[in-house]
Amino acid sequence: MAMRRSVPMSLAVSTLVLALVACSSSKDGPAATAQAAPASGASTLAAGGLVEPASEERIIIPQLSGRLSRVLIEEGDTVTAGQLIAEIENAEYRAALAAAAAQVGLREAELARADRERIEPLLARKLASQAQVDAARAQAEAAIAERERAAASLALLRAGARAEDLAMAEAGLEAARAERDRAQALFDKSQIRSPIDGRVLKRDLREGETVVALSPLPLARLGDLARRTVRADIEELDIGRIAVGQRASVASDAFPGQRFEGKVTRVSQRMGRRNQTSGDPAEKQDAKILEALVELDGEPPLPVGLRVDVFIDAPAR
Repeated sequence: MAMRRSVPMSLAVSTLVLALVACSSSKDGPAATAQAAPASGASTLAAGGLVEPASEERIIIPQLSGRLSRVLIEEGDTVTAGQLIAEIENAEYRAALAAAAAQVGLREAELARADRERIEPLLARKLASQAQVDAARAQAEAAIAERERAAASLALLRAGARAEDLAMAEAGLEAARAERDRAQALFDKSQIRSPIDGRVLKRDLREGETVVALSPLPLARLGDLARRTVRADIEELDIGRIAVGQRASVASDAFPGQRFEGKVTRVSQRMGRRNQTSGDPAEKQDAKILEALVELDGEPPLPVGLRVDVFIDAPAR
């Protein structure tokens, strides 16, 4: 009976490893990307992250309650800073602003007349020059002519050149201007404008719907999609390993086999709560994390709000 020759254990293990490597190479094919080994003393720091626009997502919430008379944006639209994107019914605010502006005109006319009546007696007493009087008259006539229609119901100031008349006119003008500014502020709040250059990520309300001031339901969400960033939650034990400038990559189950490269551009200086969770009940919800911002290269097709896995080239512990 022939004797079987035993194979040394070390040789068997080596053969098995080589076979597995060969099998793996054959399975992946030439399109597989080889991952370079970390440099000496370096390792990969893993964290969860959330995709954001470069400007961070801007949530637009109206500051006034009312019915939306116009909504001028659709999802995907490009907007510029200061662009009118929606308007709340503002006929009442518009009328209040017009009335306040007219009142300012009346008070300006009163002040001009009071100033003229104050300075003309000074000319008779040789305490003011003819040029001063002419200038006061011209200013008064211009103001009165400009505001004559609004001043039709205005009673003339009592005759006299008392300083109290001038002071009252000045106080009335200041009060009218304050009311005009208040009316202008309310009217401006009825016109909702974009705070940034960017794109409409989502529109939550439509024309004709009623908005409630400072409600949790926004009008729209805007963001700058020229660049995308990922807000990563760095665990407390890893915060000593993270630094601005480190290379990073992100991956998502939605894009199997793909890595999107970038680098760390900002590290928070304050610990805080976790931004996003995995849904695992065993995960500590009260764990403190440090935020790190990773700016992605190019224009990756990652939608805002997508949860991703973040891998950062960081020093080993």
